[in-house]
Formats: sequence, structure tokens, C-alpha cells
Amino acid sequence: MVTTADQVFSQPTAVIRQATPEGPPVRVLVADDDPEIRALVRRVFAASPDCSDCLEAEDAEDVFTTLETSPPDVILLRSSLAGMNGLQATRSIMVRHPVPIIIMADVGEEDLDRAFECLRSGALDIVMRTEAALSSSETLARVVSLARQAKELQPRQDAPEAQTGASAFPVKALFLMAGTGALGSALRVYQDCDLAASIPVVLVTALPPSLLPEFVRWLDETFENGAKLADLATGQPLKAGPLNVVVASALPRVVASDDKGVILAGLPDGPWAAPLTPSGENGFDVLLASAAEVAAKETVAVMLGGLHSSGAAGLSLLKRAGGRAFVELPALCPFARSSFTAVRIGAADAYANVSHLVTLLDGLSAQQAVSGA
Repeated sequence: MVTTADQVFSQPTAVIRQATPEGPPVRVLVADDDPEIRALVRRVFAASPDCSDCLEAEDAEDVFTTLETSPPDVILLRSSLAGMNGLQATRSIMVRHPVPIIIMADVGEEDLDRAFECLRSGALDIVMRTEAALSSSETLARVVSLARQAKELQPRQDAPEAQTGASAFPVKALFLMAGTGALGSALRVYQDCDLAASIPVVLVTALPPSLLPEFVRWLDETFENGAKLADLATGQPLKAGPLNVVVASALPRVVASDDKGVILAGLPDGPWAAPLTPSGENGFDVLLASAAEVAAKETVAVMLGGLHSSGAAGLSLLKRAGGRAFVELPALCPFARSSFTAVRIGAADAYANVSHLVTLLDGLSAQQAVSGA
């Protein structure tokens, strides 16, 4: 029997390729108003052959000066930077001079909320602003990997003309695949789409699992209908209302779909139980491939342009099985790979910017209302 995992990982390797760990050393800029934190980060990165230089900035003015005179490959940015805080700096950097940003967040609700807003505004990741986290080899590897992949992907000038169009479809579930760098696009789709009010919506995120409870709390306080963790354990059908959130590294899958709704579960123990990429975004492919098997003709999936290409293979399977597969293009994330990969392999029924994607989804909602009348 051909399993979900077999289908996903038998796709051409180019579809799910991730940047290799090896590559040229990267230039890091640490922006923090605490000299001890700057010294710590500089010491850690200076000792690594993966870092060619570690620059310092104590405020936003220093950051922008460095961007003009000696551009880094990645910025480690304190969320509560003095003067122009991390959120304001993130928004300005992404407009004026897009550079991969990783937010350093202090433990505490207010600081984490600002860090999540930074992700929504274009930052790629969050690390905790503690000595243990900033000194760890895992943090070093994450920073270097993100910097190398973003550097490899910019600039992109080969975006094809947008293609749109969708036929009538009985939607039971909407999946928003928010890879690294794509959270802002995903939340814009959710916030603006009328369809989201009438069917279950699942946000699949690439955030580290350790941040998931605080992230869901932030979403619950941010959106009118709230948010909750998707239940992968008890087999309860997804419900319309609060945004259902699941982390991709949990390798979620669709296990059933009936008149009560769509049911998700975690992938059972086995050879595919561990993510194959550092980001854990292989979960996008597992979820979409399982939806193709179980509930294709009732599922709509939207891939928002993120840094990695994971998800393109699963989206292609969903489309071939009769589901609806949409892709954000051009992507708001300036370092997007997933959108281009999905279009190149023909994985989407339609690809368009966020506004047009919302129009397409609302069109499905209107068709659904007519069908049910």
C-alpha cells in the first residue's frame, strides 16, 4: 500500500530541496542596546567559521547606517530596542532595504507580542534573548541557515503573470500554509476572507513548537473570533469560528472527513515521524498529501510565499486529487522560494497576490452558498 509519506517523499527531490548546511560565511549584525548582549553574540559568532563578521548596533540609527555602509546578510534585532523599537525597525527595514531579520525576544507577554507582530511584518524567526539561547549551537545554525537561504534567493525578477480562476466547490476546510517569512500574508488572507467565517480554517505555521502556546494566545487576543490549538489527539472534527493553529513540525495529517467535518491527527510513530528539515516544514507536505487522500474534493489550501520550498509537493498532490490549490505570487516575503517552486511544477489552480487570493476564496464562498440554497 502506498502511504501518505511514500507519496510525498517520492516526489522529485528538486521540489522539496532545502539549502545545504554548507556555504559561504555570513555577515551578522546584532542590534541591541545592551553591550553585554552584543558582546555575547559577537563572541559566539566570531568563533564560528560560518560567520565572516559580526557587526554591532546599539539603536535603530546605527542599524540603518550599517545597512547603507556595510550591509549584513542577517540582523539579530532586539524586539524592544531603545528609540525605534524592533517592530518599527522591522517595518522600516523591510520597506527600505529588505534583509533577513531574526527577533531577539525577552521572556514576557508584552515582548513576545511585539516579536509576533515583527513576524507579521516580515521578520523570519524569533530566538529568546537569554544567554543560554544566544550561546547555543542551534541558534547559531538557525541564523546562518536563514541568512544563506535568503541570500541565495534574492533578487527574483522572473515572476510569471498572475493566473486566477476557480470553479464551484463544496469547501469543508481551508488550510493556510504559512512557511518561514509568510505569516503576515497568511494572517491578511484570514482577516480579509469572508469564507473564513463559515468554515474551519487551519493555520499551519513554521514557528518553533516552544513558542506555539504564546503565539496562539497572541492570535486569540488579536482576532475577533479568537484562536486555539488544533486538536491532534482526540479526533474531534474541526469547527468554524476560532482560527485553528498547528505547527508544521508536528507533522499533522487529515485522517477523516464526513458529515461532521474534517479530522486532524499527528503522524504516528514510524520512519517519517521526525522532520527532515531544520524548520520542520515537511509537515506541510504530509498534511496536504493526506488531505489529497482523504478529503481532496472538500479542501482548499493556500500556500503563502515562504523561504523554504516544502509544501509544493503536497500541494501538487492535492490539486491532482481534485482539491483547490492556491499560491501567493508575488509573495510579500522578499526571500520567497515556495511560491516559485509551486508554480514551476504546476502545483496550483491559481496564483495571485493576497488581495486576489481573498477574492478567489470569497468566490468559492458565494458558490457554496448558491449550491446550498
